[in-house]
Parts: sequence; C-alpha cells; structure tokens
Amino acid sequence: MGSGFHKFYNFIIIMPNQTTIYKTYESLTPMAFLILLYYTIIMNFTLFGYPKTGKTTLFNLLTGAKIEVKAYENGKKEPNLRTHPVPDPRLEKIWSLYSEKEKKPATVDFIDLAGISFGEVKSTTYLNYLRQADGLTHVARGFIDAQIPHPKGKISPEEDIHSMEDELTLSDLVSIESRLEKLEKELKRAKNPEGEREKELLLQLRSLLEKGQALREAELSPEEGKLISSFAFLSQKSLIHMINVDEKDIPLIENPEKIYSSQKKGVTTAAFCGKIEAEIMELEDEERETFLSEYNLKELSAPKFLKASYDLLQAITFFTIGKDEVKAWTVRGNTTALKAAGVIHSDIEKGFIRAEVIPWKDLLEFGSFKNAKEKAAVRLEGKEYNVQDGDVIYFRFSN
Repeated sequence: MGSGFHKFYNFIIIMPNQTTIYKTYESLTPMAFLILLYYTIIMNFTLFGYPKTGKTTLFNLLTGAKIEVKAYENGKKEPNLRTHPVPDPRLEKIWSLYSEKEKKPATVDFIDLAGISFGEVKSTTYLNYLRQADGLTHVARGFIDAQIPHPKGKISPEEDIHSMEDELTLSDLVSIESRLEKLEKELKRAKNPEGEREKELLLQLRSLLEKGQALREAELSPEEGKLISSFAFLSQKSLIHMINVDEKDIPLIENPEKIYSSQKKGVTTAAFCGKIEAEIMELEDEERETFLSEYNLKELSAPKFLKASYDLLQAITFFTIGKDEVKAWTVRGNTTALKAAGVIHSDIEKGFIRAEVIPWKDLLEFGSFKNAKEKAAVRLEGKEYNVQDGDVIYFRFSN
C-alpha cells in the first residue's frame, strides 16, 4: 500500500450478493477503490482539472476533509477519496416519527485527482477514474496569485474550460478510432451483425466529435446507449465547471454565468472562492453565518454543489422505513419501482410483488405508515411505476 493514502471513513459496500458492509479503510489502491465503487450504489463525482486550480481545496470544502492542499505538488499521486452523507431535511422529518431507528442518509463519493497537464487528458493515468464517474467536476482557475503562475501565462476560466472540453472530446475520439480499427479487422475475418451496428454507431459518433460536439449532445436510443455504455465516454458524462474565483469576485458567485455561461446539454457552471471559504470552514457554526452574511454568500459550496449535481444527473431520492433503520436512497429519474427495489436488495427485485407508496409530506400528516394505511392513503403500485422524488416506499416481495 502506498504511504500517500488517506483514511477513507464509513465506506458503504454492497457486494455482488447485495450484503451491505460498513468499514473504515486506512488505505485503498486505485484499482481496489474502483472495484469497491462498482459494487456501491451511491453517486460518485470526480474532481479534476489543470494543475493548481484549487481541486483539493474544493474537495475539502465538499467533504469536510483536511487534506494538505500541496500534497500533489509535493509528489503525492494517489487520489483523495471520501464518501460524504447528503443532508436532506425530509429524512430528518421522517426519522422524527421513528427516532428509535437508525437514520441513514444517501451518500456521494468524491474523488480528487492530481492536476492534469494541458493536452494530457487522453493519456492520463487517471483516465479510469474519469470514466468511472457518474459526473465530472472540472475545477477551473479564476484567481490571480503571483506565486502560482498559470501555465499559459494568463488567467482565463473561459479559455481553460473550452480547452478542457476539447480534451474530453479528443479522448473520446481516440477511443473510437482505436475501437474502429479493431472492428474493421474483426469484421473482415467474420460477419457479425452486432459488430456492424456498433461500427455504424461509432462512425456517427466520430462525425459528431470531429465537429467539436460532445457525445452528450447525441440523441441515442436505449439500445444504442447500451451498445456503447462500456466505453464510458468522457464527453457523454454530466459536467460541472466549478470556477475558483478571487475574493474581489465573490459577488459573482451567485451569478456564475457572468464568468462563463454554457447552454450545452448536461453542462452547468458554478463558482466558489476557495481561499475565503476555507477560512470560513475553520470557524464555529455561529461565526460562519456572520462571515457568510458579510460576504453576501447565501450558502457554502457543499449544499450548492449537491443541488446542482442532483439536478444535472436528474437524480431523485426515495425513502424506506425498515425494521431498524430509516434510509434515503438515490436513483436516477424515471427509475421504475422494480429497479428501485433492486437498489435495496436483488432478492426484493427478483421477488417483487408490489410497492406501497406514500409521498413524504402525506406520511408526516398521518404520523406513521400504519396510520396512513388505515386511512387508505397508501397507494399500491406495480413494477412499472416511476418512483417520484420524496416517495416513501415499502416493497412487498416473495422469497
């Protein structure tokens, strides 16, 4: 194990047999983390960008960690990893009805990568981390510091953002070219209808990339999406540009579109002032509110980021009340009751009978799931029901 790893607390692992394990890891190799992440039913965001933009500072702000911000500069190479609970006032209110049970919030994984040099995204050793992410968080520099010269000699978040988006596109183009080359050889040896379909689709996507368009712009059928899912194309992923601004530009944090505005599908922009917010995070809660008010900041980066990421991924939350716990679960919008059941346990999905559903506000009104059922306020839904944000669900299933 490398000595540069940091403790990774409360990692939730859902193994192939869906057994849930809670452990504390003092060290994880990159490959071990990716394997664990594969079996973990939580959202994950990877923070990346060019060197010295404030990625680790943002990582600390989002997770409450206290990672040395110059660690990568001093030779550290392993990514910083943390799992962070997602605050949800709805969970708090539901749990207040069952306070004897354990409360378990939904969680988000954050990965902080070392800076990637200009032009190196397509060949970076961190490529697998970028491909494994549900969403990418590009940290762009918007602050001036004479002690930290910019590689290009000037500070321009807009130029750096365009440059990074081009690099993501180029990385996908390299992947497609490589696959098409292999496909050509395979199809010459033997006819393969599925291979022909893949080739046709990849040629269409290549054309899109050559025009400078991201693959998230492509209108793909479910079958086409499944056909290319294993590539984990970078320009197909949701992307948040987080611009680290100077103290003088703090007023722009509430209006980041004045720094950079994107109308592209699956892309959003936010801003933060890493230097000032890091100082605020060192204060007691009461003092934090005072300083936020002085800087006219409505909130810290973490809640703002989580809201933006949920919106971008079209993620929703449903709740379950089990024998020993009240838990929040994160799924994508339009997830069926059957698939939501599988998020909890594969046996529930296999033996699914029906879902008993009530909106969380209605549950609070009736005071308990039992009372709501007695008042006929709980709906019975089948496997094709699309789970709604805020649903409280009890799954009926056969063993």
